[in-house]
Amino acid sequence: MFKLSSTTLLLSASLAAIGSAYAVDVDKLAIQDELAVTKSTGEYPTPPGWDKLPKGELGEKVLRGYQYFVDTQTLAPEFNGNGLNCVNCHTDAGKKENAAPLWAAYMSYPAFRKKNNKINDFQERIQGCFMFSMNGTPPLNDSDTLVDLSAYAYWLAQGTLTGDDFDANDMAVPSDAELLKGGKRDDFPFMKAYLDAGGSKEPELPGRGYPKLDKPEQAPDIARGKKVFEQECAVCHGADGQGQQVNEHYVFPPLWGPESFNWGAGMHRVNTAAEFIKQNMPLGQPGKLTDQQAWDVAMYVDTRERPQDPRSKGDVAQTRKDFHGAMSYYGTEVDGKILGSESSPNHPRKPQ
Repeated sequence: MFKLSSTTLLLSASLAAIGSAYAVDVDKLAIQDELAVTKSTGEYPTPPGWDKLPKGELGEKVLRGYQYFVDTQTLAPEFNGNGLNCVNCHTDAGKKENAAPLWAAYMSYPAFRKKNNKINDFQERIQGCFMFSMNGTPPLNDSDTLVDLSAYAYWLAQGTLTGDDFDANDMAVPSDAELLKGGKRDDFPFMKAYLDAGGSKEPELPGRGYPKLDKPEQAPDIARGKKVFEQECAVCHGADGQGQQVNEHYVFPPLWGPESFNWGAGMHRVNTAAEFIKQNMPLGQPGKLTDQQAWDVAMYVDTRERPQDPRSKGDVAQTRKDFHGAMSYYGTEVDGKILGSESSPNHPRKPQ
């Protein structure tokens, strides 16, 4: 299930103390990523290391974006309304393939999203994460937080596309407005080394998103999923799915309840959660669960109560009709209760 490593926690604390981001010893940042995960070799592109951090203002933005990404709950309480960090859904600090990697996401926007029925640029995609996955309040357009997160994604994308020939000194330095757009645009400044090596201006991005998972032989089952959760997930996420804290800081994220993602988040859909779980959980053991187990445990997790869908105007049935499809159990009866009828509030600790 969604894990946050103790390594990330301890080092995120040190990052929080960084006043001048670029002054940090970048050699030490390499160990601040999410707990080491199993990586495929050769099949997927490799993101850049910290030794290839750009200098100057862009490098500072990249570092701040990284910090927001791995310790969102501490550094962005005005935007984050629960106990999650970006890295919980995008493991290995947004670098791991098949875990919705940030480098692939950046090159996939602007793009149309059915969720809000319009073309979204990259900053709008991030805003959606804050509203739903973080159960919070999105940063305003063009805010420094969105610029920094976009800069981190831009750097990962350029480095991942270019590979061994990546030299951050040769990377274009976009304006803030350009950073916020994303990389799927005609005027994106692909690096010369990438193009000289035959790189396409419409890259394929292997490892993007979460790979689709075939439907299971048996319909997903809550009781079977509960057993999988108890055997494979509870050791980190707690028997009650509420995560684990150290010094009031979540080190293992809650999977349901008031501190988890809300009913509008993509992860509340059983298929999305099953795809994530199959490829990434238990952490460091991708593929351990059978397809059936992944579907079952996703069914169990996604039929627990959680914060309200922020698009709701108070009528659960209408909210289901307007926004929820077949893979969502919001508004249906489970264990004698209508899911969504006892949801916790959105962004309950929003600073005033």
